[in-house]
Amino acid sequence: MHGINGRCLLTVLDENTLEDIGITSTLQKRTIMMAINDIKHITSPSSLTTNPFNVLSKTTVDKTTSFSSQFNGDFNVPLAKELVAGKYPNVTSCQLVLDGCNQARLNLVDRIRVWLGSLPSSYKIDQIEVISNSARYRMFTGQMEVVENRQDQPAFQPRLSEESSPKERLNVLERLDSLCNQVAHNRKARIVRMWHGCKREILSNLLSDGFATLGTLDAGWYGKAMYFTSSAKYAARYSGECGCLILCYVLILNPFPVVASDAPLNVAPEEFRFYGKGNYRNYQCHYIPVSPVGNQRLMNYRPPPAGIDHAMFDELAIFQEANILPQIVVHFK
Repeated sequence: MHGINGRCLLTVLDENTLEDIGITSTLQKRTIMMAINDIKHITSPSSLTTNPFNVLSKTTVDKTTSFSSQFNGDFNVPLAKELVAGKYPNVTSCQLVLDGCNQARLNLVDRIRVWLGSLPSSYKIDQIEVISNSARYRMFTGQMEVVENRQDQPAFQPRLSEESSPKERLNVLERLDSLCNQVAHNRKARIVRMWHGCKREILSNLLSDGFATLGTLDAGWYGKAMYFTSSAKYAARYSGECGCLILCYVLILNPFPVVASDAPLNVAPEEFRFYGKGNYRNYQCHYIPVSPVGNQRLMNYRPPPAGIDHAMFDELAIFQEANILPQIVVHFK
């Protein structure tokens, strides 16, 4: 098909070629390229020498069966056997009945309600779904290994002594660390549980094709990135009363702590240090504790000049989709 045979598939196919044959989704391209790399490994001379008939060896089976034990934690899909396809492209899902009799589902609903915390009184939950995109999960676990390989390397350590307000920035990082400690898992990487608010009409595309730094509201106050928060109440400001909240697990490598001097009260957002920019130096993400400036109804939240103890909410600006794993969707009425 398209003039691509097996040899071409394994030797010359790349992301540009995939685009030429109509595969434009970044997620789909990455998934295909990862599968091709797996095939290359299986059919490599060393593999064929030790396993000439290309039969799955005991070692291969052991690796497959031990995958779940290698990657175990809150980020694993709950109720995985109950998820079905059909509602969203490339995604399996399962609706949780809020007042049903299935104890496993009720226990999960109770946990989600704890993670939600208090919501604005006008926001009413319509339904809660567990969702899974297998390609995205595979990308997430692959990225997890990359993060773990890098987290002790000098290039990915914070250099706060080179910045203004180093003590306050350290306090910001400690706040993020405390959130990471709330996620249970068996890996070395730091993982945090975050919320993202979105309108109902874009949910399907977001779950099937992934997050994108579209900048639909602005160019990004604290960087041109995908934004998350540990507060469902704060995320709900971006979903609206009829929108959705998506609970995601996010990998943390070396976050840059944003403080008041990076976003002063007396300047327009366009003059912020990181407005509309990519990630700062080798920092993988930006973390920003924020509080409202003036009326809370206005969308003007900045790092409080008095320090992190006065921050009501937070924002996490992520620059790579591979660090994000959506798991739960909360729909409002």
